[in-house]
Amino acid sequence: MTVATTTYRKLSHSRNSEEQFQALDRALARRYVIRLLQEQRLRRRREQPQDDVIFKPRVEICDDPSSSRITATLELPGMKADDVRVILERDNLLAISGERVQKAPSNQSGSASYPVREIKYGKFIRTLDVPSGTMMSTISAAMSDGMLLLSWPR
Repeated sequence: MTVATTTYRKLSHSRNSEEQFQALDRALARRYVIRLLQEQRLRRRREQPQDDVIFKPRVEICDDPSSSRITATLELPGMKADDVRVILERDNLLAISGERVQKAPSNQSGSASYPVREIKYGKFIRTLDVPSGTMMSTISAAMSDGMLLLSWPR
């Protein structure tokens, strides 16, 4: 006589499979957020006139939890405060724009050549996200030694 035995597996989620699902969930969420951010950047670029924009100034943003304000420092060497515009646009975007004009030395002739040209001249624009409800009156700006310091409330 032959007896057939069947083994049944216990249908429970092991700790290892739960960790795998959580890791997969985190990875998919990360990819989704990255994709949303890329789409947001592309949308902003399409909305803003970029015809003559040559460069974007470098920026450093400081979000100190002990402070009630967020500060941003933009690198604008050779610029004066009168050459820079700061505008609060729709969708809580702070737009910093201007133009750096090349100044030729007075002793230089019009036929001078430049074997090396690394300084960027022309129009620039940089946009920063600010919290919703931020008003232009709450944004402070100061320019010193080619560095623009902006701050706004948290």
